[in-house]
Amino acid sequence: MRIIRTISYIARADFLERIRQYAFLVILGLTLLAAYFFVPAAEAAYVTLDLDGYRGIYNSAWIGGSLAISTTLLLSLLGFYLVKNSIERDETTGVGQIIASSSVKKLYYLFGKWISNFAVLSAITVAVMAASVIMQWVRGEERVIEWWPLVSPFLFLTLPFMSVVAALAVGFETTRILKGTLGNVLYFVLYLLFTAGSGVMPFGPDLIISAMQKDLMAISPQSSGSYGMGILFPEKPLRLFEWQGVDWTWPLLSQQLSIGLAAFVLIAAASMLFHGFRETGYAIRKPKRAGTGLADADNTVFDLQKEIGHPVSGVYVSMLPPVVIRESFLTLIHAEWRLMMKDAATLRWLVIASVLFILGLAVPISVSAEWKIWPAVWIWPLRLWSGLGSRDARCGTQYLVASSPRYATRQLSAMWISGVMLTCITGGGLLLRMLLEGDCKHILYWTAAVFLIPSLALACGVLTGTGRTFELVYLIIWYLGPFSRMPYLNFLGTRNSETSAGNLLITNMVYLLISMGLLTAAYLSRRRLDQD
Repeated sequence: MRIIRTISYIARADFLERIRQYAFLVILGLTLLAAYFFVPAAEAAYVTLDLDGYRGIYNSAWIGGSLAISTTLLLSLLGFYLVKNSIERDETTGVGQIIASSSVKKLYYLFGKWISNFAVLSAITVAVMAASVIMQWVRGEERVIEWWPLVSPFLFLTLPFMSVVAALAVGFETTRILKGTLGNVLYFVLYLLFTAGSGVMPFGPDLIISAMQKDLMAISPQSSGSYGMGILFPEKPLRLFEWQGVDWTWPLLSQQLSIGLAAFVLIAAASMLFHGFRETGYAIRKPKRAGTGLADADNTVFDLQKEIGHPVSGVYVSMLPPVVIRESFLTLIHAEWRLMMKDAATLRWLVIASVLFILGLAVPISVSAEWKIWPAVWIWPLRLWSGLGSRDARCGTQYLVASSPRYATRQLSAMWISGVMLTCITGGGLLLRMLLEGDCKHILYWTAAVFLIPSLALACGVLTGTGRTFELVYLIIWYLGPFSRMPYLNFLGTRNSETSAGNLLITNMVYLLISMGLLTAAYLSRRRLDQD
């Protein structure tokens, strides 16, 4: 009973702290917005689930199944970055040191954090469940609510996966090498593998789609069994059929519930890797020599008196030298550069950055874009960019730094310039190659990227106070744009297709305007802190 009470106290305190945060409301809003667009109106020009030219009537089964799929796919990504900060917060606020001095065991502590993470993700899932009822009424094709077909896909598809996501967030935080940017990038890669293989996973979203296809084959045997999911624009309207939901047999239920059991295994494994908070205690400076105590403090005062030639009590302000304020902007830029590059002070980081620089210089631009060298060059400094604008909030020095003159303009400008310098240096090999080839088109894209990336990092850091926001947003944009070459998001210009000079200038001007807007948003947010 005492164990259950301990775990519940930890989970409840962390859950209440989470739901009061702005990030929770943002993720909740994005998930509900995605659920709204995933069930388009009957007269809409796009569809999100196309079963070989068919879609189901908007009854409870189809609404619940389709929204459970979209929520599982979206919340598996956003939810991880939302909840992956509970242990870090305890460490930075000093709560972890208090917990380390108590009798709370590591396993109980991690179970409490996992339950809290799962409760946060479950709260968002329940909100989508409630929205699904409204969506069925709004779309108006079938107004009779059937609760079991509507709710069961969330219970046996979305929630088991959310338990694993919550456990992975705890596991990544307990592993030293995965608690930072490397863990965020690794999870993004795992998520891409999950979405790519979701069509062949018997326990994933394909479970619901297979049930839909089975009912479709009963009324249309000539159906090929293919399907499309996403924002699709069919050439002709889809035909309708009625789907009654998944037949949740006991083997199917046990298969889905076993996903939740995997979360317990992950937490048990994480408890063996977690070293607790005892290693993060405050360092105590040792005395320079043995015997240093109150007597030595008196000697220090005596030496000070001998040095200034007056008793300490007889020193007046008028006797002190004037204070010289050095407002050198170059010194501030140098300081921000050193703080940013502190995370890159490893031989491995410098070696890989040098290899990417040499490859960008040695390989032709067309080959560099085809071999993904260009996207790789500007994903490697992700950890350094993510610290822009959020370092003072993470270290708790934002109000101390805010007392400096012209805090908003000077410090933000120094941060942004240091970020631009980093981007120029890491992409310098590509620029030299473009100059050698006379490739003015890609030089314009290069210039736009140099301004866009640090501006996005600075705005995300200032507005959210954490580097995870930039890492998630940039990873999504980088994967869809420069890596997958999606139009409008491909700010590196790595497409092979030719672009007219007018469209090229307009595109790069749009990127520059977006950069200015991001800088303005960061400045206004920091200005508000300066006024407070």
